[in-house]
Amino acid sequence: MSILHDDYVRRRFDILESRFKTQVAEDDFRLSALIRALGDVEGRRILDLGCGKGRIARRLVERGANVIGLDPSSGMLGHAGGLPRVRGAASRLPFEAGGFDAVIAIEVFEHLADLDAAIVECARVCRAEGRLLVIDKNRHALNAKRPWLPAAWIKRIDEQRGRWMYPKDAPARERWFGVAALGRVLGRSFTRVHHESLLQPSETGRLIFRAVPRTRLFVLWTAITPRSSK
Repeated sequence: MSILHDDYVRRRFDILESRFKTQVAEDDFRLSALIRALGDVEGRRILDLGCGKGRIARRLVERGANVIGLDPSSGMLGHAGGLPRVRGAASRLPFEAGGFDAVIAIEVFEHLADLDAAIVECARVCRAEGRLLVIDKNRHALNAKRPWLPAAWIKRIDEQRGRWMYPKDAPARERWFGVAALGRVLGRSFTRVHHESLLQPSETGRLIFRAVPRTRLFVLWTAITPRSSK
């Protein structure tokens, strides 16, 4: 079932690749959070999981990182020129153990069928005390335009109206995560897992989002690989 799911997701990204941008603004809130969490990336080897067209990877390369991108969609990778990149699946990473200082996954986990396998693979390819940085969506967030309604409700309505990436009868859905629940899953393979709720521009004008972080849509989870036992 996961193979069918992943193949469907790949084909959707191939078909809809024109929807996705090749660049990300320097002040993008997701990029800013990622840079804060990574710190100095000069000379560090980073895997961009689900790199798409390489927009995040390019910003890290500008800061001196050695970035390799991985994505299942050849349509997306075709626009990531100039970056080392591999076509592959998150659940079966084609890299040696301990080869990366960090793995980043920006709005990627929401598309995966076998999340557990992907997390195990991320832990495997990270060096001791390396880190996994995940930015994805909070299933308990409020809607930025109508903050009296859960964002997940609006998503579900839009899915039924055919306004989402996957048709309503598709074998895949974009999955959002409970903040604590994803933290527990990460904790099976990583240690020192923590999270930060990110304030996106569309939320800044509402007091509820500024005052209550758990109402925000985007979350950054940071997980550290255990120290080597040797």
